[in-house]
Amino acid sequence: MADPRSPGGDAAACDAARPGPSRRDVAALLAGGALALPSLFVSGRARAAEPDFPDRAAAFVETYAESGLFSGAVIVAEGGRPLFRRAYGLADREWAVPNMPETRFRIGSITKQFTAAAILRLVDEGRLRLDRPVSECMPDLPDAWSGVTARMLLNHSSGIPNLTALPDYPSVISRIDRTPRAVVALLERAAVLFPPGAGHEYSNTGYVLLASLVERVTGLSAARYLGDAILGPLGLGGITDGDPGSIVPRRATGYAHARGAWRNAPPLAAGVAAGAGDLVASVDELVAWDRALVSGRVMSTASQAAMVSDYGYGYGLGLYVGTAYGRRLWSHGGAVPGFVAIKDSYPDAGLTIAVLSNTETAPAQAMSRGLAALYFGEPARSDIAIAEYVLARYVGFYRLGARTILALALSEGRLVMRLGDDPPLALTPESDRVFRTEVGTRLVLDVEPDGRPTGIWLRRDGRDRTGPRIDERASRRLTARLVPRHAIPRRAAEPTR
Repeated sequence: MADPRSPGGDAAACDAARPGPSRRDVAALLAGGALALPSLFVSGRARAAEPDFPDRAAAFVETYAESGLFSGAVIVAEGGRPLFRRAYGLADREWAVPNMPETRFRIGSITKQFTAAAILRLVDEGRLRLDRPVSECMPDLPDAWSGVTARMLLNHSSGIPNLTALPDYPSVISRIDRTPRAVVALLERAAVLFPPGAGHEYSNTGYVLLASLVERVTGLSAARYLGDAILGPLGLGGITDGDPGSIVPRRATGYAHARGAWRNAPPLAAGVAAGAGDLVASVDELVAWDRALVSGRVMSTASQAAMVSDYGYGYGLGLYVGTAYGRRLWSHGGAVPGFVAIKDSYPDAGLTIAVLSNTETAPAQAMSRGLAALYFGEPARSDIAIAEYVLARYVGFYRLGARTILALALSEGRLVMRLGDDPPLALTPESDRVFRTEVGTRLVLDVEPDGRPTGIWLRRDGRDRTGPRIDERASRRLTARLVPRHAIPRRAAEPTR
């Protein structure tokens, strides 16, 4: 009997010999409308944008661009039609090449919804089953993972630890190119965080394992299968693997802000992010993908429903699912060295917002939610919560001048800033590295790949100040009051000889 939760039912799993539809077959299905538009995605447009929306959107984004926090491209599209589409900053700082709306950026974990689509397409083809153990296709997996299913990997309930949380990930693992299967093998001796299906813990490892599963079933890399079976027929072949060794037209370079200066972001080896964060795309391509995804041109109705179902943790299959401004929101952000990204979809309004940046400092989520607030005519709410252990890293002292010290402290789960003798000010997060005060001051932490803060960037009253992190002893020494010269006892003058 078919499992009603699992698109694909009792079809044989792991059938590597069974070919999927050809490009011509898929194109014919799409052109002929054989993939019907499911009622789940059909809804009236909630409201049309006000005529002055583009001007207000431009003024909003420019506050981030002018401060230097944001460099990249932004789009707000209604029913696939751009209402606001603009690029800022430089795609290449060494050659002063400007970003354009057509520039392609690494999209980080937005990749996960593409991997989910590839898995669900294989389910629709009868080559996989969502709720059967992955070990049926990959018998070389460790015994502790024997109960892990594709659905668990997709909704982060597998219990497999997160690769990027390993202590040597930034300095070693992320720099070495491996196959997805070899990447997954790095975690095989680690204990599962909980029995498969018994909890929820975001895990990039699970999506790298899914990439390896696609390869095992199809004989193609996950990116190649995605391109051949889905993106190519949709005319979206520009969404592709971000392998740093590949030539990608109009690709931006990624930058980090460290020790008060812009630097080239450290490299990220191709296989490490496979399936989890390896794709590049432009804002236009993400809007086109969004329209294809919600219009039934990518997967079956049952698979679409599975993708946007909440499995108890505000997460579907490759997408966060919830609400914002009283409307359904399907969303995912992404962050890899040098890049920050987000794509927000409001299906009931036919609204897609994408913010892609080639600087790590961009508060992409705050920007996207702010643009949605302008569109819906509501006060901006970003609801960004930063784990207290991350905030605790930033506590300490930062030198902004000869005797000017900025101190950060943690109070009731919030960062509090004190600059010199000024009164303390509570900070509101715009991202995990960018904070603001009620009076408009912005503060950016310079952070090493392993999360250690090394400096600070303060923008106040249109003025930028940067400085390094210092220890408490140095702070005390720099802020100690000078003893007046007349109070220093002088030695008796020695007689001249």
